[in-house]
Amino acid sequence: MIKDGAIINTKEGKLEGVCIDGIYRFIGVRYAEPSWGENRFMPPQPLKPWEGIRSAKEYAPICWQTDTPRMEDKEVTSTDIPSLYGKLLTGNTDPSACEQSEDCLAVNIWTAGLRDGRKRPIMVWFHGGGYIAGGAPCNWHDGWNMAKKQDVVLVSVGHRLGIFGYLYLGLFDERYKDSANVGHQDMAAALRWIKENAEELGGDPDNITIFGQSGGGGKVAALMAMPLAKGCVHKAIIQSGGFGGLVTKEKGAEVAKQLLDHLGIDTGNVRELLKYSAEELIEATRAINRTRTNGNYFVCPLVKDGEVIRYDPFDGAEGSEYSKDVILMSGYTRDDAKLQALFNPPVFSYTMEELPEKLMGLGYTSEEAEKIISMYEKVLPEDHDACDIYTGLLQDRNALIANINRYEARAKVGAAPMYNYVFCREAPSRMMKAIHGVEVPFVFDNAVYAPEMWNADTRVTAMQVSEATGAAWAAFARTGNPSNPYMPAWKPYDNVDRYTMSIDVECELVSDYRKEIRKFLGR
Repeated sequence: MIKDGAIINTKEGKLEGVCIDGIYRFIGVRYAEPSWGENRFMPPQPLKPWEGIRSAKEYAPICWQTDTPRMEDKEVTSTDIPSLYGKLLTGNTDPSACEQSEDCLAVNIWTAGLRDGRKRPIMVWFHGGGYIAGGAPCNWHDGWNMAKKQDVVLVSVGHRLGIFGYLYLGLFDERYKDSANVGHQDMAAALRWIKENAEELGGDPDNITIFGQSGGGGKVAALMAMPLAKGCVHKAIIQSGGFGGLVTKEKGAEVAKQLLDHLGIDTGNVRELLKYSAEELIEATRAINRTRTNGNYFVCPLVKDGEVIRYDPFDGAEGSEYSKDVILMSGYTRDDAKLQALFNPPVFSYTMEELPEKLMGLGYTSEEAEKIISMYEKVLPEDHDACDIYTGLLQDRNALIANINRYEARAKVGAAPMYNYVFCREAPSRMMKAIHGVEVPFVFDNAVYAPEMWNADTRVTAMQVSEATGAAWAAFARTGNPSNPYMPAWKPYDNVDRYTMSIDVECELVSDYRKEIRKFLGR
């Protein structure tokens, strides 16, 4: 039953949400002023107080955006791959179905209690889509189940993306000297708002866990070591993401100049950008990318400006020291790198006969290629094919090694524990299996809203995995240890036992996951 009349008194004013079967929901809650007009490209501006009661019953728009450029390239769109992946993601955010606006700086909140002093753990979600696409509003990210079953305060965050969040103009105009990475500044502002209003929401301001997948995982990694978010991050979960790809201010300005040149704007007059509508700027980025191909797209990068982004949390030095107290959980899906096949569709058609040559194209010798095939045939399901082996190698070269490096960097400074996982539960799609992103609805215990992740034969087990995964994430948020009644005791990772939780219908704590492959890649 949905009841109106749920009221919270935030620092800026009162909001009315709803209560749905005992769970309070407030959505479209602004944490900063809209970023249009003079606020475009500027740091998030403090929310102005208001009189009376504002409604918090509808989602805010998502930020204006394009898709990842590769997914809009004819080399990909001319195949049926995007539609197959899109179907698999039914229930996730569909930007084409969402209103888009520069009035996108909002959070969505679910909680079982208001002002009751219960100090529930707060879980703050940052969506995927790189720093280009995505959004918070969707069934997958609905926080009702987690608030009801796990008694957490669940919050999802909307922020600026693409050119609106990451176009670096600081070297062109003094007005924008503090405007590096404003998308990340938005996230930090959201975290500060959440902490300030935590007790009103029935949460604990000193127990905030941030979590995110893909680009959201990268956002989590950055926030761990961002001075603007200091004191707002106590635990972190990085799902299929990482920290990297940062550029200098000069390189950031060089990328921004490409847009200025396309629009015929001189670098001394960048305020001309304010005369363009958001739609016109989005179309300009698409026009640039229509003339480019893979590896050369126009994409605004994160800038290591020394203020907003100052540290690398996994440098084994000052960045790791700065974030050492943050307890970490890190992992990925077993077939995560099939995403790379989405960007390069012929990979799905590789045959076992041509696989050695394809592996040699990655820099391996003929003998090494045969060894790789042998190793992966031992660890992959029986129905594996050449694509599974090829993308499995890409996955382990990236994520398996990255997780080890994260641990080792943090160990150098005596950091808080780190927990490892691999999500192995497959979708019914033979082509996609446990591809990038399949764990997201399970993390929210929302597999019921992901109908392409199960069928009539696997529905029951899908719901079991959903409940177990949601319980693990909530347990980590509550205690700093993801152990829960649905899984074996979950021990932290170290460089001796290298414990990794394999999450599936039957969960297993594995010592030294893919040991032979790890040694081969780490040689």
